[in-house]
Amino acid sequence: MCGLGCCYEYGYGVIKDKKKAFKLYLKSAEGGYRRALYELGNRYHYGNCTSKDEDKAFECYLKAAEKGHNSSQYLVANYYYDGKDIPKNEEKGFYWTRKAAINGNADAQFKMAEYYINNSISKNESKAFKWYMKLAKENKLKAIYLVAKCYRDGIGTDKNLKEATTWIKKYELSKPYFKPYITLYKFLDGADIDVSSIASHTRM
Repeated sequence: MCGLGCCYEYGYGVIKDKKKAFKLYLKSAEGGYRRALYELGNRYHYGNCTSKDEDKAFECYLKAAEKGHNSSQYLVANYYYDGKDIPKNEEKGFYWTRKAAINGNADAQFKMAEYYINNSISKNESKAFKWYMKLAKENKLKAIYLVAKCYRDGIGTDKNLKEATTWIKKYELSKPYFKPYITLYKFLDGADIDVSSIASHTRM
């Protein structure tokens, strides 16, 4: 039913009808389906097919998150971190980020790694490296570079220039044309590049 709602929203194989699309999303969400709750949350969040309503969006995302939908879990975490539409609560933000990361959300996994790298109180470079490595093994481009850097500088793991070379070569040979570029020689000499512009989910 959620898929049918998408067809009516965008006119895939049927005449576009946003009112009908919204009714289908709503009915599917009322059945407790986590993907439908997530999609309904998106409609409230962006104001597609219905009026924009952040309270209802959060309510839908939270229900989907509680059912294990990792994208919803990450969105709920951001609501708590931002504190714009609900009271700010960093403890709950961390809780839902960790949930999303464990359930495979790449954005959340990067956020966990950054937390362990940058948090002065809970700094744990070993845990950060493990998250980077998990993402790198899934061919996430940004993580591949960061794993190379960790091996080069001994961040969260033993310094290992052979492994650093292996991973930076993998980064160099990746396909995305828009990536920041660095040569092996400059990298091993200590030069760095800013990979913040690369999306968490971008594959090599």
